[in-house]
Amino acid sequence: MIKKNSDYTGGSKATDIFANFNASMMLNIHPVQGLLLRLIDKVQRIRSFTNDKELSVPNESVEDACEDIVNYAILAKAMLIEERKKIKQNKKKNKPFD
Repeated sequence: MIKKNSDYTGGSKATDIFANFNASMMLNIHPVQGLLLRLIDKVQRIRSFTNDKELSVPNESVEDACEDIVNYAILAKAMLIEERKKIKQNKKKNKPFD
């Protein structure tokens, strides 16, 4: 997952590990929703395999699609944890008498 992440976020020197998902905000789509769209692509690949018993793209297996789904779930969890932290920090900043 680390190697793939580097390819999708701007290389080894990139600072935003979620850059590819955060880019969905340019289209006014929440980053986790953008991630879920990509996850659906993987579900569709698995569905195609179960229907056709093969995949048209030879360099990605059905097992790879399953691993990608697991990785997307881990990334979604991490993104939601970060979002929750930011929400808590903002609430603390906005409380006038704490």
